[in-house]
Amino acid sequence: LDKADYEKLEPNTVEAHMVTECGEDRYVIDAIVGENQKSTKGGIGVENLQGSGLIAGETSRAYMETFTLSYITGRSVGIGAYLNRLGQRNIQMVSSPMILTGYSALNKLLGKNVYSSQDQLGGPQIMVPNGVTHQVVRDDREGMAAILDWLSFVPKDVRSLPPMHQPSVGDPWDRDVEYIPSKQPYDPRDFLRGCISSDGSQLRGFF
Repeated sequence: LDKADYEKLEPNTVEAHMVTECGEDRYVIDAIVGENQKSTKGGIGVENLQGSGLIAGETSRAYMETFTLSYITGRSVGIGAYLNRLGQRNIQMVSSPMILTGYSALNKLLGKNVYSSQDQLGGPQIMVPNGVTHQVVRDDREGMAAILDWLSFVPKDVRSLPPMHQPSVGDPWDRDVEYIPSKQPYDPRDFLRGCISSDGSQLRGFF
């Protein structure tokens, strides 16, 4: 910064030290503080960015330590969308896109109107096929039910096995799968549920 620009700044905006180059005083910025600025009212931008980095680091570590699930119930932008990607499971409401930046900004960058909505960037039709979103819901009630459903499969801690039903006494794990497909067209679901043979006997499937 030259001296005139430095003196225009409010106190505690930057930390800088003065150097002299070619007989001209200049200020080398050591740190951007950002206090007393209209653009940082309600939160200092640099501190917010540092906090975003800390949240991302904690979420990344939590991936290996516990079950992490995000419910995208509204538009998720920037670090919020990134945190969703760092988790293990994502449930997304159909009207809630996940985007790093808006479509208008991308159109300006590209110099032409390529995108017409946020859904083209991060809607369910994008996030489900690419594997980021694992379940789509229509409203918050369906979203809460989906969260409880996912949690029912989660172990109580990282050292425990997932919850499971005790096997039936009459259905041992090592029994044979009796169903054998024919050379004619058949229903592949019979592999799972079994079927009734031509002589009326029950042929058992996987379940």
